[in-house]
Parts: sequence; C-alpha cells; structure tokens
Amino acid sequence: MSFKFRLQRILELREQHEQAKARALASARDTAEAAHRAKDEIANLRDHSKQQISTTANNGPRIGHLHQLGFVLASLDERVLLAADAAKLADSDVQKAQGMLEEAARDRRVLDRLKSRHADTWRADSAHKDRVAMDEIALAQFSRKAGLNAADDAASSNTPIDGSHS
Repeated sequence: MSFKFRLQRILELREQHEQAKARALASARDTAEAAHRAKDEIANLRDHSKQQISTTANNGPRIGHLHQLGFVLASLDERVLLAADAAKLADSDVQKAQGMLEEAARDRRVLDRLKSRHADTWRADSAHKDRVAMDEIALAQFSRKAGLNAADDAASSNTPIDGSHS
C-alpha cells in the first residue's frame, strides 16, 4: 500500500470524524435550545403564577388558596433552577462539541497540508527523474554522434601522409 494511498485513506477517515463531530455539535445545540425553551416556559409559568397570587391577594382570597399558590410558586421556582442547570449543562455540552469539531477540523487540515506537501515532493522527484532521463538520452545521442564523427574523420584520414593517392 503506497504512502499516498494510506494518506488519502487517513484523510478520508479524518473527514468522516469531522462530519461526525459536526453532527454531534448540531445535536448538542438542539438539546441546548430545547433546554432553554423549557426553562423559559417554566419561568413564564412562574411569572404568571406570581401575577395570579398578586391578583388574588388584592381580591381578598382565602388563606388556603394563597397557601396553595405559594406552594405552586415555590415548586415552579425549584423547577426553574433545575431547568437553568440543565440549560447550563447543555451549553457546556455545546462548547465541548464545538471544541471537538474545531480539533477534528484542525487535524484534517494538517493531513491536507501533509498530503499537499507529499504531492509536491512527488512532482519534484518525478520532474527530477524526467530531467535525468532526458540528460542521459542527450548524452547518449551526443556520444553516438561523436563516435560517428570520429569514425568519419578516421575514414577520411586513411589517405597517406605524403599526399599521394594509392
């Protein structure tokens, strides 16, 4: 298995990991939004109950009715605190998911750069091998031409040195 293929496979796995983290972040955000909506609904119900107690107190209600509304209000206050804690926890989960997504994206970018550098190195090595091969071909052609020229020179120099022709 070549380095390039392994690097591509690792990069694909990192992309899948990043996508999974993005889905987890979206899920955490949805959960946080639901927790905030629930907290807001309980807070609105508590506010409505407070208004009802004020209205009832002004109309001269019975003590039992006020006691019951006070109990409901205390219960709603407790539920608001629990819902606020749940919303804080959901927000914390969103922050963690965001951090994990950023980490996954950073890891993928590192592998992308490594793959790019490897491709650049491969292209440079390939170009160098091509140049070496072309240089060898040119040198072989030059040697062959030099050999042919030397043979031609030797054939034409077979004439006697004294200038007489045989």
